[in-house]
Amino acid sequence: MLGTFGTYLPRPQAPDAAARLLLDKAADLAALAVERHQSRRTLRLLERSVEGSINGVVIADASRPDVPIIYVNPAFVRMTGYAKEEVLGRNCRFLQGAETDPAAAASIRQQLARGEEVHVTLLNYRKDGTPFWNDLYVAPVRDAQGSITHYVGMQNDVSAQKTYESRLAHHASHDALTGLANRSLFEDRLEHDVALAIRRQERLAVLFVDLDDFKPINDTLGHAVGDDVLREVARRLQASVRPGDTLARMGGDEFVLLMTDIIREEQVLTLVERLMLEIARPYLIDGHELYLTCSIGIALSDPAMTEPRELIQQADMAMYKAKQQGRNAYHWHTGEITEQLGERVRLRNDLQEAIVSGRMELHYQPLIAGDGTLAGVEALLRWPHPERGYVSPEVFIPLAESTGQIMPLSRWVLERACADMVALGQQGVGRVKVSVNLSPLQFHRPSFLANLRQVLQQTGLPAEQLELELTEGILMDNTESAIDILHALRGMHIDVSIDDFGTGYSSLSYLRHLPISKVKIDRSFIHEVTTNPHDAAIVQGMISMAGHLGLRVVAEGVETEAQQRQLEAWGCDLFQGYLLAKPMPLEALSRFIIARGGVA
Repeated sequence: MLGTFGTYLPRPQAPDAAARLLLDKAADLAALAVERHQSRRTLRLLERSVEGSINGVVIADASRPDVPIIYVNPAFVRMTGYAKEEVLGRNCRFLQGAETDPAAAASIRQQLARGEEVHVTLLNYRKDGTPFWNDLYVAPVRDAQGSITHYVGMQNDVSAQKTYESRLAHHASHDALTGLANRSLFEDRLEHDVALAIRRQERLAVLFVDLDDFKPINDTLGHAVGDDVLREVARRLQASVRPGDTLARMGGDEFVLLMTDIIREEQVLTLVERLMLEIARPYLIDGHELYLTCSIGIALSDPAMTEPRELIQQADMAMYKAKQQGRNAYHWHTGEITEQLGERVRLRNDLQEAIVSGRMELHYQPLIAGDGTLAGVEALLRWPHPERGYVSPEVFIPLAESTGQIMPLSRWVLERACADMVALGQQGVGRVKVSVNLSPLQFHRPSFLANLRQVLQQTGLPAEQLELELTEGILMDNTESAIDILHALRGMHIDVSIDDFGTGYSSLSYLRHLPISKVKIDRSFIHEVTTNPHDAAIVQGMISMAGHLGLRVVAEGVETEAQQRQLEAWGCDLFQGYLLAKPMPLEALSRFIIARGGVA
């Protein structure tokens, strides 16, 4: 109901047919006038809404050739920089440019041709030539017969959002410190390039670059200087590689490079040598002149390769071989390296399983005095492998030291040795003094002395029955701290001996200042002491000087009676070796001691 309409008749009566027809026509005219008035109000409201919208609105005439624009709102003008007069009559594609995605533009044309609504984000250009990302909606307008008469488009400038998304994507695939590709992006490109190289029957190479001794820079000058060095390293590496190659930072001081189109190995070597020279140039950072070298591992692709990331692992393995060569070197990956490292991983896993499951053993080798009495025992760690048999300590001890497994092993050895000696005393065998070898990691731990006191307290072993064996290298590293620990051990009444003496860098004149009680001459000098005059002179000098310094001397690896007689003649105090007794389990040691009449 729009309203009411009334009319007056000349006299009271019901309107006749002619009057009613006139009344209906008059009502229709009045209703039409009211409806048109309301439509104009609605149109004005819609117009003000479109004019005030923050989104650009554009209307194009679908019935005319080239679908010209017939209306744009002020937001469109502000967004594009074009005045209304410059836009009307033109097709909307004038906003497109060189970087506009052709696929997005084609999608608009195809969907509109099918009479469908369109939603697409594409790159458009303002009047001044600057690009902006246009989030565009286009809808067709149909007449009463269903024919498309116009297209209405609404556009929104989403450049800020696109910039943010682009920044996020960049951070997800690039290293924040150097701006280089990160591991994820490198692996994506590696997978793509390996597949391409296989199809083209080409080769590619992966170079793993690790800076030598970079950690001291961070430790002494701070991470800010270290970060500046890494950025400069990245810049030098990037400047040295070819445009088509991919350089990435893997983390820390490690970089990796993907070289494609390798025809000759000399191409790789030429680049490797250039990289090493670039890295070795001095760095002027924050007033400091710094010098670095690098070690590089090289791995070449194989047509039979199924997992491209293996190239990274292979180059990494080769890099560690270069480190072992003395650093500032490069090394090619070989199948032998893979086998060696594979064996190392298997051995490490087996060792961890043996530690966790308690399958390690402790054997004891007696130290015999000149009169044949037992002066003590050395605790020796043994690993009975279920498939390999007993694994040599020369194999698994260095492995454990490099992996950190030496710490739980060292703790177990100390606890077990102390507990076993207490058990011997409780069995009436006697008070047997046991010497335990210490690892450098164990000795230099801040908690070493506290842990040692805890073990002695828990096991009940008197400190006088424990002796600790150190290598010369332990004392050479952090000398002041080492001397403090030695004095603390003496205060606890624990003896200390120097193991494998003569193989390190120390001297007896240095050792005379240390609170130690014994030196153990390494078996390498004893082996030919009766046949090699040079070894004989060295051993005799060691024994003589140790005696003058009040140190007792233990000869390791005594295997013949001639060796023992010679050593006794020179004044050696104690003997250890297969001639006198092999390492043995605790039960066998108990029988050995009882059979020899007890402890000296």
